[in-house]
Amino acid sequence: MRRFDRVLVISPHADDEVLGCAGLMAAQAGAGAEVHVLYLAVDGLRHYGLDGATSYPQRLQEIEAVRDLLGFTFEIAYGDAGLTERLDTLPRRELVDLFEQALNERRPDLLLLPGFADHDQDHIAVFDAGFAAARPIAQQSGRWLVPSVLMYEMSKIQWASEPMPRSTAYCDISAHMDAKLKALRAYKSQHRPAPHIRSEEAVTALATLRGAEIGVAHAEAFGVLREVL
Repeated sequence: MRRFDRVLVISPHADDEVLGCAGLMAAQAGAGAEVHVLYLAVDGLRHYGLDGATSYPQRLQEIEAVRDLLGFTFEIAYGDAGLTERLDTLPRRELVDLFEQALNERRPDLLLLPGFADHDQDHIAVFDAGFAAARPIAQQSGRWLVPSVLMYEMSKIQWASEPMPRSTAYCDISAHMDAKLKALRAYKSQHRPAPHIRSEEAVTALATLRGAEIGVAHAEAFGVLREVL
């Protein structure tokens, strides 16, 4: 496995990072990389499938439990602001500025964005802004140019408007599949029984399929947006 020094994960909500790249995050953190997650909207909500509402402090506790499992640091851009499923209502310039600041401050050598093939309009807005923020501008101008930019997929690809790009990178997460599932369970407000797309069975099925594509037990797949060799 290639080890990066600094990894920045942009996650629209608290659980997207686990669904999309928890295995890679655990592998990189275990190898000594600095892994940081920038969450966009985290709110207390009444989620369907649960008897009661989840508070914002409970959501924070979930994130902290996942952090302890996977070994990353984090920040929340819009905490308790009522922007879950409404990130697309923010000005694009605001999100681009937010991501540019994170890139310049964190100087990651790997940036992970949510995939654009998504049925959630706020995820698409986050991808579009992240893609713009990572545009190639020479570092002589004082901007950080991330050498590796990938986008992660999630188990809801069965209702994706577009397929994963042909240029695909894989990470063998066979040794970290248990950590990925433990992190999924730690998001108690998001975890669901089968056949829900956020069930352990659905997440494992996708990891098994991606693993078969590279001859291992479990893997995560990523669309390649830029790779400087």
